[in-house]
Amino acid sequence: MSANLINLLWVSTLQTLYMVALSTIIGTLIGGPLGIFLATSKKGELFSAPLVNRVLGLAVNAARSTPFIILVVAIIPLTRFIVGTSIGTNAAIVPLTIAAAPFIARLVEASIREVDSGLIEAARSMGQRLPRSCARFWSQRPCRASFWASPWPWSA
Repeated sequence: MSANLINLLWVSTLQTLYMVALSTIIGTLIGGPLGIFLATSKKGELFSAPLVNRVLGLAVNAARSTPFIILVVAIIPLTRFIVGTSIGTNAAIVPLTIAAAPFIARLVEASIREVDSGLIEAARSMGQRLPRSCARFWSQRPCRASFWASPWPWSA
């Protein structure tokens, strides 16, 4: 292979890693709080707002089911407004982020729903304040549970 081709492949690989890393970080910053809100705003939940939950749930489901190429074309004006162009590495971050955020939101929501409600209730009955119990049980328990549920023999 020629030196030009190797250089082109190296630059393209770094651009791809840049796009994926930045869209993952921004998507997590958007999808994380959205997932927490979706998990805690159903009827009878902690921050009960069922109408807002339904509207946001429909928006998340619609964004998740939209094919990516259609999303890219549909948000060209938004990409131009945010980045200044609709072509290039920086312009690709906008649709990647918008596509990733709903998936991350559903992952966060599913992880929060996995936590046994008895753990939260027990922590609150022992005097632990709500934000601390949310931070402790909603962030640590699902991660630990999913780690130890792996099929590897040493995790049994």
